[in-house]
Amino acid sequence: MVEAGQPTSIGFMAACNMLQIKQIFASYDNPKGNADTERVIRTIKEDLIWPNDFQTPFELQAELDSWVMDYNTDYPHSSLNYKTPCEYEELCLAKIP
Repeated sequence: MVEAGQPTSIGFMAACNMLQIKQIFASYDNPKGNADTERVIRTIKEDLIWPNDFQTPFELQAELDSWVMDYNTDYPHSSLNYKTPCEYEELCLAKIP
């Protein structure tokens, strides 16, 4: 177990590297730099975590997989001009020559 709690600590970074986890950091000195991430985490908590009592991590994973599929295909976002993430991605890819 890694006892380094900071995501930039040498121990934590080494563990991520060993597990082949790519660390991506939000911008600093920008109060809105992490807003999108915080919002999706809040939505996951409100829609999935808080209303349910999962008995095992496997139950949570199965429900999370389903939730992510619904979120990406059935959940329009105001920041995407009221398109779902999949619809928005299709529009963006269609613009690539």
